[in-house]
Amino acid sequence: MEQQSSKKWLWISLGGVFILLIIGGLWWFFVRGSEVGETIGQLFPFGAPTESTAQGGNNNNDSTFDQTGGFETNSQEQMFRQLASVPVAGAYTLIRGGVEYVRYVEKETGHTYEIALKGGVAQQLTNTTIPRIALADWADNGNAVVLRTLEKNPLSGREVVKTHLGRIKLSSASSSDQTMALDVEFLPDNIIALSVAEDGKNLFYLRKTANGSAGSIFNVGTKKTTAVFQSPFSEWLPQLLNDDTVLLTTKPSGNVAGYSYRYDSKTKTLERLVRAKKGLTTLGTMTGSRVLYGENISQNIALSVYNKAGFSGDEGVRIYESTVPLSTLPEKCAWQRDGIRLLCGSFLSNPSGLIPDTWYQGVVSFSDTFWSTDTNTGTVTFLADPKTEIQQEFDVVHPLISSNEDYFIFINKKDEMLWAMRIPEKTAVSDTETLPADLSPAELQDAQGS
Repeated sequence: MEQQSSKKWLWISLGGVFILLIIGGLWWFFVRGSEVGETIGQLFPFGAPTESTAQGGNNNNDSTFDQTGGFETNSQEQMFRQLASVPVAGAYTLIRGGVEYVRYVEKETGHTYEIALKGGVAQQLTNTTIPRIALADWADNGNAVVLRTLEKNPLSGREVVKTHLGRIKLSSASSSDQTMALDVEFLPDNIIALSVAEDGKNLFYLRKTANGSAGSIFNVGTKKTTAVFQSPFSEWLPQLLNDDTVLLTTKPSGNVAGYSYRYDSKTKTLERLVRAKKGLTTLGTMTGSRVLYGENISQNIALSVYNKAGFSGDEGVRIYESTVPLSTLPEKCAWQRDGIRLLCGSFLSNPSGLIPDTWYQGVVSFSDTFWSTDTNTGTVTFLADPKTEIQQEFDVVHPLISSNEDYFIFINKKDEMLWAMRIPEKTAVSDTETLPADLSPAELQDAQGS
């Protein structure tokens, strides 16, 4: 009997301990849980670590990538931020409600997205599918986008360049409550070159004709098309300026002399700006007052700027062209609003060979560092080396500067992903401490322009 009584008391004791453990656990969960949550919130300001971070996902920027294509950044903003996890055809920046956004087009689907530059995740704006976008150019303050695709004609079997003008009509100021269909219009087939003015009001396009090429200006708001240009030559690269004049540059090759002209669509006159430069490519300001141009000199890349008003030279001599001490192409640069300063991705080692041909063809790929330059003084300023900052290599294409001029936004040609670089405050390049530590003496001399 005593043995049975002992066993009975043992089971009663164990049961009591078990009940106490349950009560203690409930108390910890409901009372202490909020304190623990506050502690986690201090460690991870935007929530606990996501699965992608815990498993070693893409966290170069100490951030987690959202499935919709945006980063939730931590409280300390990084120098570089990936804005999209899919190949992108073109991007645009705008300010709405005091917040700066980037809009972009996914290449494979033609869907448009929007993401805040300072944190947040991407929101899908449109769900109209237009497969395999080659190029996307924005107009009308980011509310219209020109999408270009290469499609096969089912009857002839020939490939046709299709150009779609899509208009985004958001239902509310937030633009994030629902996805909308893209209101699509069609421009003529087989447009061989196209440019949207920086103010987004008009676009200029070229088509081949039996006698060469013809150019037209299309007003995005009124949908009116005006024929303005004819040429016996069809190999032009146009840049439409805000006053409806067009910067026309011959298509480049590193072993062919190129020319650049300013065409007045009202008076139908050509003004020659830059001439006889091999591998010539250009980038004008929105007014065309200055034109950045690159050329191939003895298989080396040289960058210069043409100034219509001229620069002050020695002994009062007026000069119209000035060297920019960077090794890069105009396609890797963007003008700031003052029309004087430039931001560029620049390769440190000057590549040999037929540039820009081999770069266009994908035979050559660059690893860019980031610089600012003042075209009045020729001073260059080192900004960042992505290999040092985030162990990434970028080959910059389609660059633009954000509306507030706080970010340099670009597509990486290596994988077509969209990135933003926060523009830092740096001292001029005359202070060698601002230069990358691994510059060779020759590269240091080139960077300092001496």
